[in-house]
Formats: sequence, structure tokens, C-alpha cells
Amino acid sequence: MKTQVSLALLLLLAAACSGSDGDTVAVPLVPYEAPADRIDPVAARDFDDAAFRMLGQARVERRRALPTTGEARYVSAALGDDGADGSKASPWKTLQHAVDEVSPGTTIWVDASGDYAGGLEISSSGEEGAFIVVAGDPSGPRPRITGAADATSIVDISASWIVFAGFELAHHQRGSLEDDTIGIEIEARDEDLDHVFVFDNVIHDIGPGVIDQAECYYNGHGIIAQAEGRKISGLWIDGNELYDLYVGHSEVVVVNGNVDGFRITNNYVHDVNNIAIDIIGYEKNSTETARNGLVADNIVLDASNYWPYCSRGNCTYPAGDESSDGIYVDGGADLIIEFNVVGRADHGIELQSENGELIRNTEVRFNVVFNSNYKNFTLGDAEGSSEHDNVFFDDPRLEDPQFATCRE
Repeated sequence: MKTQVSLALLLLLAAACSGSDGDTVAVPLVPYEAPADRIDPVAARDFDDAAFRMLGQARVERRRALPTTGEARYVSAALGDDGADGSKASPWKTLQHAVDEVSPGTTIWVDASGDYAGGLEISSSGEEGAFIVVAGDPSGPRPRITGAADATSIVDISASWIVFAGFELAHHQRGSLEDDTIGIEIEARDEDLDHVFVFDNVIHDIGPGVIDQAECYYNGHGIIAQAEGRKISGLWIDGNELYDLYVGHSEVVVVNGNVDGFRITNNYVHDVNNIAIDIIGYEKNSTETARNGLVADNIVLDASNYWPYCSRGNCTYPAGDESSDGIYVDGGADLIIEFNVVGRADHGIELQSENGELIRNTEVRFNVVFNSNYKNFTLGDAEGSSEHDNVFFDDPRLEDPQFATCRE
């Protein structure tokens, strides 16, 4: 296994020297270390459902090391005052005030003394070697940020050298199905983005919930990173738990467009009504695709259009449709997909391109996929792409009884 990890790192480091478009590609500065409980695909055949769920929970319970900064400021919903100086003795009250006030090289520590308002916009960048870190205090429960009906995202990041870590994001609905609903949105708008890390957040209850009608259309995301024309590099999404998300026609964790150099690792995605992890290319235009990425050590369970049980779990698709993937590459290039677990998705791991381009230089290896409603694996039109050493199986012990009734 160590040999395989080293190869992944070598490929990522090679991407740092030269991207597919000839530009320099920034990958995360922190080396990727495989988890101590990395799955053994062959041994996983003997796991029961509880073991897979425990594995997912273990991935998100450990807190990641955060970059060290020279300054610290504090936020407290219960005790803070935005007229204070932000010191530990005199904390600020609101997150928006805090991120607007600090300079590069500052960590904002946030307590869990009360809920914080969604619609947070992080638009001021840190600098190379001087991150702005926005983090829940790891000594206590995660502070909670709740959605705002007038904001698309609970948290919107359009800045570089940012770490956002250790929060609970929850209860975000909009006034209309026409309004997108997002947990964390990372978008390169006015400039390229470099080094955005999203660690250890719990994101749940986003989207409209079950809609009791034959047809509908809406879009939601748990975490989305997207760019067109501008570029996102050095993106790392790690150790997040995402569940009870109603994303409709869209995806839970997604990178889309000109995202060059990224990692999606150690996330636990479960009980969602469409695609759990998606790498998208050529959707925004015919030339830009997400590339030079590592998708590894994620646990995906129950990503299905049937969730939360039967066809109206997702009315953006026809009744009985099985379109929800555990891991989907729609376009994409220069990717490694390894040591992930995908169970009871409609389609386990799928590599296709809806926009007329090939999947290029993508290697799918050492993954465990079981009890898919449609297929465990599909490789569509591709160039220089392969799958090997994966374990695909079906086991009656691993069925969800409620899902099983949906297909009768």
C-alpha cells in the first residue's frame, strides 16, 4: 500500500511542475498522508454495514492540523461585541465582522456559544505562508452556522490562502426551488484562487426536503468549487461529513470547470438524494476541465435518487430512475481515484462525459464498491484511463431494507 501512496504523491508533485495547459499548477503544500485505517479492498468483503459506517465516522472525527499563524482573534456569539478588539478577553460577536477585519497570518477562533448567521462571505485573501484560518475551537463542539433565506450559500469563499475548518453548517432552505441552496461555495470570480482548504466540517439538512409531487426541478450542493476563465489551484476538501442533503439535479461535493490541482479525501458522504462526489469538465465551456486531482479514502453510503426511500426522494428524476453516483467523473483529466468505499449508490463509480470530451489519464484503483442499484462500475469513452485492483461485489447482508422495497 505504501508504494501506491507514493505513486499518487509523485503524480501530484509532477502536476505542480506542469499542468495540462502548460501553466504552473499549485497543489496543497501539506503532504497527503493516508489514514491509518485505509481500507484493504479484499478484507472489506467481510465487513458488515456497521463496520463501514464506523469507518466513515472515524474519518471525520479526527481534527486536521491547521497552518500556524502569527496572530489570533476570537469570536463568541454569546459574549462577543463587534465593537471590541477581538482578543480572547474581548471577542467579536459576528463571523462577518471577523473575516472583514483580520489580516493575512491570522487565525479566527470561534466558540459554540450560539448559532451564527449564514450568508458569510470570505473575500479577503491571506498570502503565501500567511493563511487566514477560520476555525471552530477544537476543544469544544463545532460552532453552528445556519442558512439564510436571502443567501445562496451558508459560506461563500472567493479568496486565496484560506482555511475553513471545524464548523457545523445546517438548516438551509430557500424561498423558492428556483434558488440554489449551497453549504460551502468556493468560486474564482475576479481573480484566480490558490490554496483553499475545507477541513472537518459537518454539513447537513440543506435543500428543500422531500417534495410530494410527481416532477420538480431544483439544485443544491454541500460543497462546490467552480471556476470558468479564472482558475482554482491547491484546493483540498478533507474530513468533512455530509448527510441529509437534498441536492436535486446536482451534487453533494463537486469541483467544476477550471480547477487544476485538488484533493478530495477522507470525507464521509451518506444519505443524500443525488451524486455524492463529482468531478466535472467541459460543462462551463468546451476547453476547461477539472484536472490533476486525487480522490481518495472517502466513504460514500446511500447516495441514491431513492433516498429518503423510494422514487419521490428526488423528484427531479423520473420515478424509479437510478442516476445517482457515488463517485462520478464527468469529463476530467489526470486523476487518481483510490481506496474509496461506495455502498448502495445507484451507480457506484462512473466515468463518462456528458459534454462530448473524453475522460483522460484517470486511474481507478483499490476501491470497494458494493450493492449498487444499477452498476458498480462504468468506464465510458476514455483515453489513457484504466481500472484495476478494485473490489466490486453484492452482498445481501449489506442491503438497506427500505431501499430494497423501492425496487419491488
